[in-house]
Amino acid sequence: MLYKHRNKLHSKAGVKKIYDEVHGYIDLTDVELQIVDTPHFQRLRFIKQLAVAWYVYPGATHTRFSHSLGVTHLMGLIAENLADQGYIHSYEDVQILRLAALLHDIGHTPFSHAIEPMYRNITGVGHEEISRLIILNSNIRDILNYFGYDPKTVTAIIEGRYKEPLYNQLLSSDIDVDRMDYLIRDALHTGVTYGIIDLHRIISTLVIDGDGNLAILDKGIDALENFYLARLHMYRAVYYHKTVVGYETLLGRIYEMLCQHYNDVLLPKSVNDIKKLIAEGSIALWHDDWLMGYIVNLYRDPSTHQKLKELIEAFLFRKGYKVLLDMSKFSDQPLDIEEDRDVNRLKTITNNLESNLSSHDLALFIDDIRVVEEDPHITPKVILGGKQSIMLTNIETSVISRLPRRYHVKRLYVLSKNWSKAMDIIRSKVRLDA
Repeated sequence: MLYKHRNKLHSKAGVKKIYDEVHGYIDLTDVELQIVDTPHFQRLRFIKQLAVAWYVYPGATHTRFSHSLGVTHLMGLIAENLADQGYIHSYEDVQILRLAALLHDIGHTPFSHAIEPMYRNITGVGHEEISRLIILNSNIRDILNYFGYDPKTVTAIIEGRYKEPLYNQLLSSDIDVDRMDYLIRDALHTGVTYGIIDLHRIISTLVIDGDGNLAILDKGIDALENFYLARLHMYRAVYYHKTVVGYETLLGRIYEMLCQHYNDVLLPKSVNDIKKLIAEGSIALWHDDWLMGYIVNLYRDPSTHQKLKELIEAFLFRKGYKVLLDMSKFSDQPLDIEEDRDVNRLKTITNNLESNLSSHDLALFIDDIRVVEEDPHITPKVILGGKQSIMLTNIETSVISRLPRRYHVKRLYVLSKNWSKAMDIIRSKVRLDA
């Protein structure tokens, strides 16, 4: 059965090879190639995978385009491996999983994670919803229908609500193909070696347990542990690096002001605005390069609001938010923002500083990162001795069982030009309270 999958999926007729810097040659089927050639997918060439991380890691200019191809490749490898074991029963299912992988990032906004938290607050729309809107309301839908694949099945897998839990886990779980690709791709382009993982070992030992969930044979446990440790190190060294977060926060604030004060067609503020962009085809222009050009023009425009121009200048010339106080720490408990002593202290300091500085000069960043999940549908189990399956976090001999469950990021930022002033205010307040 598997050989039929492979022959159809990788037959020379109708397949294009694309060379990828991480995985080598990647094969695309006819339906995948036609989707890649759409303006909606080509837009991903102009959206950086790590938003503004290139302010810290100059090589981090890779895009969601190459990442999406890599995720498709890995999904194909794993889906065919599982088909060989009888858990995926048809070529059509292998292909539809690859299509979901290919399209999983199609809805990211310009600068992705730098913009999206703020954008969700304004519009109530996340990138998963934008992905669904693009797939179901563009010529991508027509391409899928033409080749006999249900667009709604693709979106269901992307959103993690498909009827087959295994299919959802392959694209969204602790060891999904998305994470597998971005860890090694981001490590390569940042030069941070912590993200190096043994993909071959993980993929070759992936199985399904008796409950139908992703699991790994015990001989792959070392590779799986390294995967978790690599992810943790990348969180601290790259994704939540203090300077990276500072510039993401600054750009998010700039975009928020644009949405408040400007009415450009490429500043969609509702689901209807996004649908209009898709219908017109202009959503293909909604990417990093467009936004950079837009804010550069505003910076040069003498009529631009002074505070907005100040923030744009800080972003363009790397004079952005600098950490004033960092109270980040590991914990085994979820972060209670209302009750956490550090968070309340940072809020009090922020309020004190706002009497001397503009609120736009300050930024409070709070996040609660799950280091290890304890959900059997998300955290992989390990098959011990070929029989019993145990969740990795419950294996006492595993280093993962000793890891803290969460990393609480708690930081106060201030614009670089006001850092010394803000620090003097804090120090004087401490002396007065002593």
